[in-house]
Amino acid sequence: MRFSDVLDEGAVIVGQSWPSFEAAVRGLLERLVGLACLPVEALETTWEMVCRREQANSTAMVDIGVSIPHVRTDAVQGIACALAVAPRAVYEVAFGLPISIVALVLSSPGLVTEHLEFLSSVSLVLQSERCRHELRRATSPSEVLRILRVHDGQGETLL
Repeated sequence: MRFSDVLDEGAVIVGQSWPSFEAAVRGLLERLVGLACLPVEALETTWEMVCRREQANSTAMVDIGVSIPHVRTDAVQGIACALAVAPRAVYEVAFGLPISIVALVLSSPGLVTEHLEFLSSVSLVLQSERCRHELRRATSPSEVLRILRVHDGQGETLL
């Protein structure tokens, strides 16, 4: 399952910054609630799960400015994903290090293999320096999806 197969244009936030990881996750979860991918009554519990998991084992790759927080939860059916990109920082980690791309992934508990395969897909796409550069310069959700489709092999050929 490819990154852009799951990511809905409505779940992409471009150019927004939050004061912390926790605030960024809340913003992404609220977007998933707005798209009916996550029930509103599960927002707080899911937010707590993501934050606890991040405290136990950070998903921030500060060297490339990417974070892929994720949890498996009964609150979603299948896999839900929300993405935030910003030219400088969606949020900053310790010492002001910018994280400019955040891909939040929620999966049903029974989808262990699918969850891992999807995380791998997200990670592989975001390992591309060219992809990250293009995402940081994107000005709209549709542009973000076009970039992701190209980099995960679904769109136009890269030159």
